[in-house]
Amino acid sequence: MPGLQSLGDNVYLFKGSPNTGIIVDKELGRIIVVDPGIGEGRGRTLIEIASKNFNAKDIVVILTHGHTDHLAALSEMNALKPPIYGPRHCLALIESSATRRAVVYGGFVSAKTASMPMIEVSVDYTYSDGNPLPGFLTAVSLPGHSPGHSGLVNENAGVVFAGDAILGERVIERFGIPFGLNLREMLSSIKILEKYVEKGYTIIPGHGPLVSGERATQLLEANRSAIARVREKALELLEGGQRTLEELTVLLTKTLSKTNITPRQILLNRTAVQSVLAWLEEEGLVEPVVTDTGVSWKAKKH
Repeated sequence: MPGLQSLGDNVYLFKGSPNTGIIVDKELGRIIVVDPGIGEGRGRTLIEIASKNFNAKDIVVILTHGHTDHLAALSEMNALKPPIYGPRHCLALIESSATRRAVVYGGFVSAKTASMPMIEVSVDYTYSDGNPLPGFLTAVSLPGHSPGHSGLVNENAGVVFAGDAILGERVIERFGIPFGLNLREMLSSIKILEKYVEKGYTIIPGHGPLVSGERATQLLEANRSAIARVREKALELLEGGQRTLEELTVLLTKTLSKTNITPRQILLNRTAVQSVLAWLEEEGLVEPVVTDTGVSWKAKKH
């Protein structure tokens, strides 16, 4: 099957954006799918992989978090009725497209603006940090990208399915501002992943190629540096004068991104920038003020 890569010990990567993990449980005649992904036909392809490549009749699905691009393919897998596992603190995002839109975009937006299929998913089992899961997987909390975001560790193959706790270098370069509900928390997840890299694990980001050793260290540093750039540039801009969240987001997007600026991109970036403002405010570096144009942010003088 094109795009199917063996990682050892019955663990496979089905490449995509996002990537999908597959663990074969020969004893029970099933496969465990980590983040089915998105795209027409992807769910049907996963069913075909199960039956033709591994002679498996059953599929179990485990989600790292509740964003649409990681779960939309489930709509094509309903006939199999696969049991679905999701992080406990991400349950609302997984099961409600309305909640998903509100959290991702900083407020409810239309389906057209969200530009994602409105998929509703019913979770059968929730899990938390440290819980053992099917496929010889163990959950590890990797917060920041979304509420309850988790990674999945397979010790036998020495891999970590990191979801969107980190992003591939091309994604970082293109968008400039890493998407996350809390960029400060994403830094703590990078530190957790560093410990796995030191132990020799391969890290599989949701978007981008798998990495290990020095390449993994470089990718983690690229993510850390991208977050630092957003924070530093935001503070620099506010030291030059007070700005609304919207104004600051547009300026940061123009400065840091290489993608065409669209309303959707500004809305996504606004969520990440809002978390940076909260971070700076908690450290006493900026403060909000009410102006004729709304709430503006300014650097505090020391």
